[in-house]
Amino acid sequence: MKILVIVNLKAGRGKAAEHLAVIRRKLKEGNEFKVYITQTKEQTIAFVTEKCRDFDIIVVVGGDGTLNEVLNGYLKAGCDTPLGYIPSGSTNDFANTLKLIADPEEACEGFLRLNTRKLDVGMLNGTYFSYVAAAGAFSATSYNTPTRLKNRIGHMAYILGGLMSLHTIKPQHMRITVDGTVYEDDYLIVAVSNSTSVGGVFSYEDSMVGLDDGKFEVALLRSPDQLNELGSLFKEVLSHDYSGDYFNVYSGACIKIESPKPVSWSLDGEFGGEFIETNIENLHGALNLLV
Repeated sequence: MKILVIVNLKAGRGKAAEHLAVIRRKLKEGNEFKVYITQTKEQTIAFVTEKCRDFDIIVVVGGDGTLNEVLNGYLKAGCDTPLGYIPSGSTNDFANTLKLIADPEEACEGFLRLNTRKLDVGMLNGTYFSYVAAAGAFSATSYNTPTRLKNRIGHMAYILGGLMSLHTIKPQHMRITVDGTVYEDDYLIVAVSNSTSVGGVFSYEDSMVGLDDGKFEVALLRSPDQLNELGSLFKEVLSHDYSGDYFNVYSGACIKIESPKPVSWSLDGEFGGEFIETNIENLHGALNLLV
């Protein structure tokens, strides 16, 4: 087989670099084996777009951001090559939801069996994401948090950064249409996801999330009218009260967000652009993942 391994050596606590020797030993024998070390986001997307169809298996070693870069090249090329993912980042929400194997030796043994599962992915105004598109208080935190801090304390870095910035975050008025139903208010956070966890901030029961059901979970965190209501807001989030006064979760395949001012988006923890009108679509079964 022709196998391509894409590695982000900066991911996590240097785990990706440590994994590479094991991956090479497990996958190289008897196969045509190529390693691509990620550079810039643009270079990685361009490389994957051009080369992904030339291989029988693609293995991604890195964090959620690395997977996002590969996914954007993969889907841009209309690729269906089986793709394996060895999580080596600081958060790994996507991998945790799927309960993917992080041990490189065990993961590679599984990849060679070529068992795949078709998973839904998202597209936001033409850019793809594997598990979450977020706007509001914790979205900017995800891509502004220093890599060194992410590597040291993992997803807690996102939570700490978000909490520290809450006093500077202004709610944004948004009109949000989920499969034809309209919700309009001032929101602190909007998170469109296909995951049981979003940066450690929101978490859902396994029964709520279908990774291949053609729908997203749409979490809306309404801004309280008074500061003394923040306690009630946090209580709803932490107690998983999905239909409270401030925190609501809906399900849908097509989401449209309109706002008087540009809304900044984070896609899989990386900056995804600013838009007055945002259209998010569920691409049912677009990722052919090795499991």
